[in-house]
Formats: sequence, C-alpha cells, structure tokens
Amino acid sequence: MRILLSLIILLLSQEVLYSQRTPSEIAIFNLETKELIRLTSNEFADEEPEWSPDGSLIIFDSNRAGSNDLYQMKPDGTDVIRLTYDNAKEDHGAWSGDGSKLLFQYDAGSNTDVWLMDKDGKNRMRLTENPARDGWADWSPDGLKVVFSSDRTGNREIYLMNSDGSNVIQLTFSNTDNTDPTFSPDGSRIAFNSERDGNSEIYIMKTDGTRQMRLTQNTYYDERPDWSPDGLNILFSRRADGEYSLWIINLESLEEYRVTPQNIRVGRAHWSPNGKMIVTQYYPD
Repeated sequence: MRILLSLIILLLSQEVLYSQRTPSEIAIFNLETKELIRLTSNEFADEEPEWSPDGSLIIFDSNRAGSNDLYQMKPDGTDVIRLTYDNAKEDHGAWSGDGSKLLFQYDAGSNTDVWLMDKDGKNRMRLTENPARDGWADWSPDGLKVVFSSDRTGNREIYLMNSDGSNVIQLTFSNTDNTDPTFSPDGSRIAFNSERDGNSEIYIMKTDGTRQMRLTQNTYYDERPDWSPDGLNILFSRRADGEYSLWIINLESLEEYRVTPQNIRVGRAHWSPNGKMIVTQYYPD
C-alpha cells in the first residue's frame, strides 16, 4: 500500500510540475526574410522541435495533455499527432537519418533513459537502463551509432553506443557537465556544450572523443548546438541577462552573429533540411 501511495504521489507531483512550466510555442524563423511564423498557439509548453530529414514533419514535446509527451505535425502546423501516452515525461526527440525512427528521453522521475521507436510511436525499445540520467541523444547520419549524455559518473559526460544500445564508450572526461551532443552531417564530428571552463560554451570533437575544441569564447551561457545541413556552421542558443537568443558560428572563421532580433525570445532550435529556415521554441510576450 505504501508503494502504491508513493507512486500516486510521484505521478501527481509530475503533472503539477509539467503544468507549471513556462508557456512556449513552436515557430519557424525564416533566415532570409527574418519573419517568425507561429505553428502552435496555446497556454501549454510546446518545446524542443526538430525537423524530419525530408522536411515533411516536425517533432516536438508538449504538456498539453497533462503529462509531457511527444507529438509530430506538418511544417505548417497542421495534422498534429500525439505519439506517446505515458504518465512519464518523454522529450528530446531526434530523427534517424532516414526519417523512419525517433530517439527520445524517457523520464520516470527517479532516472531517465534513452529509448527509440518508429516515427508513428510504435515498436518502442529501451536502449539504456541504469540509475543515472541518460538522455539528450542524437543519431549518427548512417543510423549505426547514438551519442548521448549521462551523469552515471557523477557529472554529465558524453557517451557513444551502437544503435541497439550495446558497446557504450565514454568520450568526455571532465569534472563539469557536458551535454546536448549532436552529430555533424557527414558523421565525422560531434558538437556539444560544456561547462568545463566555468560557463557553458560550444565545443566540437571527433567521434572517438579526440581533438576537442572550444568554439565560443565569452561569459554567456551557450548551449544546444545544431549543425547546418552543409556542416559549415553551428546554430546555438545563448542566454544572456536572463534572455535566450539564437546565434550562428562559422567553423572556419569562428565568426558568430545573432540570428533572432532583440524582441523575439526563443529557446532550442533546429535547421530545416534546406538550411533556409529554423524551427524553434518561442516564448510569446
């Protein structure tokens, strides 16, 4: 009876937590026209969008049903489909290179694990299973590897494993958090953010963990990198004075510039396959 009561209290507390999150919407930002187009409009937290490889769908997570679940929709905001139906929190969705499967983070409260499923929500499979918080996963372009972050050693480090969850290899070794890893389009490098130098900055490394290189150099909080389709630039979020904005850094020159204007508050973002637009988490005034 005590176990059942504890489980009920945990589930109720999670629903309260989800309902108290800051309302946000999914929007598309046109890099050429600087136009922002809202795809969702409600009082809930719609977050972490990612374009499918062929550009026909966008995955995102939302607490609109009480618990946090994964959804998909067309790039014009229509045909919204709920993919998961659990009381647990499911987020951080990531498309496989062929667009047939999705990685996601499953949070039951005490720990998180990396799972995968078909793009319609069927055939779910657990990839990691331990008491740590595993998540923030991304596919290699060929679908053979999965990179993810975990605090199984105490702080969050970057790990690589086969796409079936086998052969887990640690790539980073530091005393601070390293998270949000993402593969380059050619699969040769991984971008991530790390707090090893005092604040969160954007880094890249080879897929075996060697040649780790810091890209951003400032006192702000830079995170959530995303490669441009041609692999020449990285999009990332910057938090400064309590506000988020989107920036792009060129990998050759290391020059960076702000993408979103001062009056637009945004969070996690992802390039469109053609590189002309960004789908982002948007906070309306």
